[in-house]
Formats: sequence, structure tokens, C-alpha cells
Amino acid sequence: MTVALGIDVGGTKLAAARIDVASGEILATARRPTDPGRGAEAVLADCVELGREAAGDGAVAAVGLAVCELVDPDGRVRSAETVDWRDTDLAAAFAPLGPLRVESDVRAAAVAEARLGAGRGEPDFLYVGIGTGISHCLVTGGRPRAGAHGSAIGTGAPYVERWSGGLALARRTGHRTAREALDDPASAAIVDDAARRLGTALAALLNALDPGVLVIGGGLGLDPGYRERAVAAMRLEVYDPAAARVPVRPAALGADAAVVGAALAAVRG
Repeated sequence: MTVALGIDVGGTKLAAARIDVASGEILATARRPTDPGRGAEAVLADCVELGREAAGDGAVAAVGLAVCELVDPDGRVRSAETVDWRDTDLAAAFAPLGPLRVESDVRAAAVAEARLGAGRGEPDFLYVGIGTGISHCLVTGGRPRAGAHGSAIGTGAPYVERWSGGLALARRTGHRTAREALDDPASAAIVDDAARRLGTALAALLNALDPGVLVIGGGLGLDPGYRERAVAAMRLEVYDPAAARVPVRPAALGADAAVVGAALAAVRG
């Protein structure tokens, strides 16, 4: 059995898991809030500690780090929306645990869904992660498309997460969390507007990419009400009637997609 360590660095939570990469089985986990306001070094220290906790006494073949930032094809972090690791030697930090591969969280999640989840067996599908932020990844032949600079993940121009992501929903409605906004009838008009804007951005992706299947993950993406409102708005704006009928599936691996995908990417490339 080949075992790898996956670590998912999200906008609100950190997760580490020891993964059987053949089956995707999660053997051990550790989690804590991201709290990025503490600074990048503190978040990195937490990630290493969570990795040790999840690894336990067992050896791992490699470590995969999925981050909610731009990551170029060589594994260099190129943005600093949540944590600024652009000049950090991440491989050295994780060296005691094993060799490191860094990947964008949305591409890691797409890899997991391609090999073990809702995209398994699909020659061409689009994965969209809708959570604290919003990003996407086109998967063709089982491989995620990174783009020339690793930036083929930004959804919308300007990014639709400014209105429709979890942080945006909380900010726009005056709530602490997106969950509170979704549950508050007084926030329904703002939530509807957010879902409509998201649907328009998804339609632009479908018009440009024409995927065979659309897989939606992330905390907000896995909320049926929000997802269905966005998809309904999307279908109205897709030019080709055949493309507008694209099957839409929730991510089969749910909230674990990125951490599993990080481990898979670390071992299989």
C-alpha cells in the first residue's frame, strides 16, 4: 500500500490527511482553522504540525500541499490572497515529513474527482469549487489543465467570488458566515443575486470550454439550494442548447476532495 500525506490550505480551515493513494481511503486526519491574519509563518507552522499529527508513526511516500493560491506548473506559489508563501522554501519546511509537491487546491480537488469521484471515467469535465472563494479547473483525459502560468483557475473577470463566494456572502449580508446568510430569509435577495452572478460566470465557462460534465464542489457548491439556483441561472445563458443541458454533479468526495487530491498529485504527478 502506497501512503501519502495530503494537506489542504483553505481560506477558513486547514486539513491534513494520511491517504491510501490506490483507493483514496483516508487513514487519519487533523484539522484546525486557518486564521490567516496570524501571518504566513504561523499558518505554515500549523500545516507542518498537522502533517505530523496525521502521519502519526507511519511513513509516507510524499507530501502534497494544496493551497488556495495561484501555483505555477513548477509548483511555485504565485499569489498571496490568503497566505504569502511566494518566497518561502516550502520543500524545506516539509522535508522531515517527505518530498513535497505544491498544487492549487482546485486542481488537486479536480484530480481527486477525476480518479475517484464524480469525474471518474469522464474524458472531459469541468470542476468548479465554490467555497470561501470560487475557482475552476478543466480536466481532459484525466489531467487538469494548469495553463501556461498555472493561472487557468480564475472564474470570471472580475472574479465572481467578489459577489458570490463565501466571504462575499457573509460581507454582503452582514453575517459572520455564508451559512448564516443562506439560512436568513432577510438575506434571500442578496443570495439570489449572488447565485445569478455565479450562474452567469459558469455560463461563460461553458460557452468557452463546452465540457461534457460539470462537477461542483466546495462548501457553498455542495449546498443544494445555492448550487441549484446558480445552475438554473447558468442554463439560461449558455448559447448552445446541447451544452446548456450539460449534466451537473456534486463533488463525490465532498469537502475531502482537495486533501485527497493533494496526496494523489504528490505521488502520481
